[in-house]
Amino acid sequence: MDKTIGQGSRSRLTSVEQGAATRAVITEAAGALIAEVGWGQVTTRAIAMRADVPHGAVSYHFQGKEDLLRQAAIAGTRQALAQPLEAARHATGVHEVLDGTFAWFTDGGLNDPTVVLLLETLRQSSRDPLLRAPIAEMLRAFRKALTDLARADQEKGDLVAGVSPSGTAALVAGLFDGLLLHLLLDPELDLHDAAGAVHTLLRGG
Repeated sequence: MDKTIGQGSRSRLTSVEQGAATRAVITEAAGALIAEVGWGQVTTRAIAMRADVPHGAVSYHFQGKEDLLRQAAIAGTRQALAQPLEAARHATGVHEVLDGTFAWFTDGGLNDPTVVLLLETLRQSSRDPLLRAPIAEMLRAFRKALTDLARADQEKGDLVAGVSPSGTAALVAGLFDGLLLHLLLDPELDLHDAAGAVHTLLRGG
């Protein structure tokens, strides 16, 4: 975040607004620290210092560190997925979503701090059902938007006929995740060739 809401600013709010503002800066601070030092290294004292709140405010507003980290991770994941979900819901077809995603990669999207937070969250969610469930719901919403696009594209002849729209959505969503992994480990990957291959395959070429 650019600037936390300091204690002086919070004192001018009503009690309800102050509580919401305090929770927000604590949550945002926790998310930033997860991305910076890793899930297991975050402490409540470090969170309080980053959020510019008394240490006791963390335990007052959250039911322990894991509750706070979970809420911060869910909020960060929702933020990370909000733009691609909105783009998928308003796109004219799957190919437009593909072009937008490849452009995001090319324009340095991996430098976004939410990417690191997302990776930490995915790792932790394999151990935490309470974290995994809401994230799975977000991913289902994204695949649903892609499924609708794939169905419409088939009717227009822009996708190969006879392939399940939901299967296509799962394939495309998985492609994005795979590219994320490969680009993190191999930044020199040629996305131009990959984009052309995906478009051709989806059109049945």
